Amino acid sequence: MKNVLVALMTLASSAALAQAAEPQPATGATPAAETSEAPAAPAAPSVEERLTTTEGKVAALEEQNIETKNDLGILKKLKFSGYIQARYQYQQTDYDEAAPELKLTDGFSRFTVRRGRIKAAYTGDTGLAMIQVDIIPTAVQLRDAEATLFIPGTKQNLSITLGQMKVPFNFEGPFSSSEREFPERSRMTGAFLPGERDRGVRLNGKYGALRAAAGVFDGNAMNNVGFVGTDNDKEKDVIGRLGFDLKWISGGMSGWKGLTLGKRNGDTTRKAYPRTRLGADLQVYLDLVPVGGTAFKAEYATGKTYQRNNVEQLGLPASGWWAQIAQNIGVSDEAVVRYEYFDYENGRPAQESGSKLGANNAIGTLGLAYIHYFGETVKLTAAYELNKTETVKDGTAEDPTDNLFTLQLQARY
Repeated sequence: MKNVLVALMTLASSAALAQAAEPQPATGATPAAETSEAPAAPAAPSVEERLTTTEGKVAALEEQNIETKNDLGILKKLKFSGYIQARYQYQQTDYDEAAPELKLTDGFSRFTVRRGRIKAAYTGDTGLAMIQVDIIPTAVQLRDAEATLFIPGTKQNLSITLGQMKVPFNFEGPFSSSEREFPERSRMTGAFLPGERDRGVRLNGKYGALRAAAGVFDGNAMNNVGFVGTDNDKEKDVIGRLGFDLKWISGGMSGWKGLTLGKRNGDTTRKAYPRTRLGADLQVYLDLVPVGGTAFKAEYATGKTYQRNNVEQLGLPASGWWAQIAQNIGVSDEAVVRYEYFDYENGRPAQESGSKLGANNAIGTLGLAYIHYFGETVKLTAAYELNKTETVKDGTAEDPTDNLFTLQLQARY
């Protein structure tokens, strides 16, 4: 027995020594793979769970789609637009016909940026918000700032606008400068509607072919010297136009009645002078010539107290008219002829003093223009205007040589 115990103890000691002598893994060596049993794989989701997850994802996509549609709806109602009119102009230098070496007035040769418009308009279900600025090298000016309410139940056929806006008088004033054939409006429109805009409230309506617009305004327009952006008195002007539009022919009658306070030479205090206008306009669009459509436009206006060089000519009566015919040539070209006449003092004969013509002598202008359209974005206009100032019969003062050439490139967006 004793021998068996000794043998067992010897075997146990040998096993312990063998375990102690087993080499350890070196630092950084890959540990031996564990021999324990791998965990069980998770159970696959049931069909019901997978349907619930899919329904959640679809609901999230639908919500995102609704948000996207709302954003697109807002963007569709918000519209940015504008245009740039860049020019080169040349005007003749005026020399004395009897003494050609004597220069009477300087002409010019210049590059200009006439208009740089940026416009934003948001049209909603109940109204319109619109703002437009003009950015050119010499100024930044607010042109339009309109808040419009569509009268409920009228399907936007009746609206009321408050702010700074175009005055509803005749055709050429409210007509966009980017669509006009000649680079500038007529001398008559420049005198009776300087800047074409004023601050006030305007009611707009249409019924079938009838068009009507009328409002109450400050009456100062936009550039009255000393009163830019403000009224010079508490008097208000009532302005309106009643017209029609049958697509191929349109026209209307316009009226303007108001007062302005000011001093003329000889006045000791400010007096109220009438600021009135009457106007008529007509536009006809025909398609008789095989090379393209033909447009005829004309308008007339007469009144008192207009503006000249942004200064009111208090109480002075004046009148003018213009007419033009435009012929499309194919789809990319257009030729235009216009004649305009403006009498700065109705009924007063031409005057001169010291061999110089009177400042208020009537002026007539024959204009020729050719337009080429480079698609919908760009158009190039070349215009030549021959000015003729009325002279005194058998007088010594001459009609000045002041013809004007304008080359204008317009790009719009």
